[in-house]
Amino acid sequence: MPIQEPSHPLDRTNHMAKADMSPEALQALFSEINYQLRESRKAVLQRYAVGSEAELLAKIRHASVAEHPAYELYLSALILEQTRMQIRAEMLSQLTHAPESEIPSISVHWGLKEKLQSHYALRLAEPVRLAQDALMFSFDTGLSVEVRYFSAQEYSIMWRWRDAELRIDTAPTHPDCTTFPRHLHGEDGTLVLAVATSADTDCWPNLSGLLDLLLQDPLLKTLGAAPASTRHAATDGVASFND
Repeated sequence: MPIQEPSHPLDRTNHMAKADMSPEALQALFSEINYQLRESRKAVLQRYAVGSEAELLAKIRHASVAEHPAYELYLSALILEQTRMQIRAEMLSQLTHAPESEIPSISVHWGLKEKLQSHYALRLAEPVRLAQDALMFSFDTGLSVEVRYFSAQEYSIMWRWRDAELRIDTAPTHPDCTTFPRHLHGEDGTLVLAVATSADTDCWPNLSGLLDLLLQDPLLKTLGAAPASTRHAATDGVASFND
């Protein structure tokens, strides 16, 4: 489950910054938010008795823990720290009165939220929700999506349509997959090649390309199946492979 709070830290800081707060009040606000994010990250890692994201990823890679939800929580820890770094950059810019154009873009989710709201304005069933560690949104087709996107190389995109639940993620757990580490968990739990996304593609084109496809074909039925017994198998469709 995504880590929820009444409002996302970046929403809070942007709102407070517009309220003409004193430097002392701003520092107090940012200290509070930084503490919340650090504690949330610590709680995520403690679930698996690890002290870092790297330790958790090693457990996932060696199958010491179940791939899911461990990989989503691994991403959550990374995203929480990424958000904390964005908050720090926002604080420094506001305290030094730096122009908005000079604030570095660190949080992937913050940028994706704005693009989702704009690009799919006519198709979204409700505003995009931004939890501490995930993006959640639904479309007029009944498709609902939960995204954890840390970088072009590490992400998990889960969607539900009717009674089906599917997921594309980059957990490093299936080295025999031609699209490793990308793979798709189909509606019946079968693992298939994740050709609906691309390797090392920028986050927005990768996500929006998948969403455009899902709006037409939420179960990805129109993608053809091809064998994937070796790394040289054709990748112009969706192919099953052994777990």
